[in-house]
Amino acid sequence: MQKAVSLAHLRVAEWEPEDDDEVVVPITPALPASPPQLLPVPSAWWETPAVTSRQLSPVPEEARNARQFVRELLTCWGLGYLTDDAELIIAELVGNAVRHGLCTPLPKIHQPRSGRTGASSAAGGPFGLRLCLLRRVGEVMLAVTDPSDEAPKPKAPSYSGESGRGLQIVGSLSYVWGWSPIEGHGKAVWAVLRCP
Repeated sequence: MQKAVSLAHLRVAEWEPEDDDEVVVPITPALPASPPQLLPVPSAWWETPAVTSRQLSPVPEEARNARQFVRELLTCWGLGYLTDDAELIIAELVGNAVRHGLCTPLPKIHQPRSGRTGASSAAGGPFGLRLCLLRRVGEVMLAVTDPSDEAPKPKAPSYSGESGRGLQIVGSLSYVWGWSPIEGHGKAVWAVLRCP
């Protein structure tokens, strides 16, 4: 696995080596993803009829269900050619929301009466962990909401690390990506794909 990760950072040489030549391939450091754009929108925007949404369970396996939902919806909209990129983006956004967006303690108003704490209890609420899609003229917005107020932070992964590339994938596949705070309820991390 480490070899496969390292190979992802190699730049292809522009010459064909002969059998007795020593092959030296320059290694370029991984760059962080483009910084996320901040798009302030009214918090209720994510609940409008124009946005197609689906509740997500707070487990990493939910990424598979989210990918299937996105594939079916884009195919229904006649945008099946976007599904490969959209599925990769959604898998990363859901994975990040489960890993990082559910780690923040909830405000007291969201804590259940049993006295348990933790953001996972908000995942079932209207602004908890949710998959949202919006089709507009010339573009599709894919978003995942979570109860954390922290902005997404892309980082340059290490060569040997097996994680840390998710937001780079989102940034490279999307036309633009970013996040929107949802006042008192967390945030939405979104990516836009262009469509003719």
